[in-house]
Amino acid sequence: MSMEAIGALREPVRRAVYEYVVGRAEPVSRNEVAEALGLGRTLAAFHLDKLAGAGLLEAANAPRTGGPGAGRPAKVYRRSAVEHAVTLPPRDYRLLAEVLAGAVERAGVEPAAYAVAREVGTRLAGER
Repeated sequence: MSMEAIGALREPVRRAVYEYVVGRAEPVSRNEVAEALGLGRTLAAFHLDKLAGAGLLEAANAPRTGGPGAGRPAKVYRRSAVEHAVTLPPRDYRLLAEVLAGAVERAGVEPAAYAVAREVGTRLAGER
């Protein structure tokens, strides 16, 4: 999850909107969200658009039903297919490698470390 997405979910009403949308099997309209959560349609639309902007929801236009004059197609929302990930604090693999290399050197097990590295390299080359 990106930091923007985390920020979008921090607001309680917006989080409730998100939880409602992702709990539904079918895409939902602004009116449906507003009615289900007791919000005004404009406020529901605001939060839905913020969630879509953060990449948490996807918006689409529903196909029109009815005859001529049926009006503009409704905008509907569903959970985004994009996967978000965040780790706090950020992982520092270079620092971890330095610590591990120092431990290997102090323990005097460099020959074993090189042997394992060769084995892993050989296995990875075989997988390609």
